[in-house]
Amino acid sequence: MSSNPFDTNASDYDKIPFCLTVAKNCSKAIIDELGNELNPEKTEVIDFACGTGLISQELRSYVKSIVGIDMAQGMVDEYNKKVLQQGIDENEMKAICLELKEGDQLNGRKFDLVVCASAYHHIDDVTAISRILASYLKPSGKLIVLDLIKDPATKDKLHEGFTDHHHRHHHGHHEDSTAHKEDHEDVINKFAGTVVHRGGFYPEEIEKIFLDTGVLEDVKVEVAFTFNKFIKQDQKEYTFKYLIAKGKKKE
Repeated sequence: MSSNPFDTNASDYDKIPFCLTVAKNCSKAIIDELGNELNPEKTEVIDFACGTGLISQELRSYVKSIVGIDMAQGMVDEYNKKVLQQGIDENEMKAICLELKEGDQLNGRKFDLVVCASAYHHIDDVTAISRILASYLKPSGKLIVLDLIKDPATKDKLHEGFTDHHHRHHHGHHEDSTAHKEDHEDVINKFAGTVVHRGGFYPEEIEKIFLDTGVLEDVKVEVAFTFNKFIKQDQKEYTFKYLIAKGKKKE
């Protein structure tokens, strides 16, 4: 049995309102950023760390095809189950279970767009993965990454808010276990336990990472959207920001 929570708890992912909201905001930011660069007859996409396909589902009508890539087989299975249920041709949309490494793993295929949403904070070597993702772009293709902006005001409250269990001991057991179940907090805590970059990234960090690939130009990093989240152990609502980073593959 896999010890990867994204594998073992994949069927619960789409039941978590917070995950659905962030994915919808990320998808909108991608579509708004690219506008008419997306072509339903031409644009070929990689959705890296695709999960259950929340981003792919939103992008589908704007592009020709999407290959989802995820290293958790459970997520890939959920992604492909949706595609099958919707009657979508697998040439248009399909996920594969793969851990991307240096060197071609996709039979020489190149793409117009590679997107990665809400996953960089789980990846140890984001510089290496940025270089690998860029290697699958056609000339002038775009790499787009979305993730949490590191902010001294909120520090890593978002990821702490998922993993800190202390508040549970101050409430009645019945009330707490009910809230726990409704919020899917147990599942979220398992996901949050895999976070490497707690609190996300400073925009200038991601900009440097993109430029350090040596193959991306016209790099731009800006605020994509903001959202509020109530952090239980503080009994306080915080505002968090997500960044969108875009780079173009050199000709």
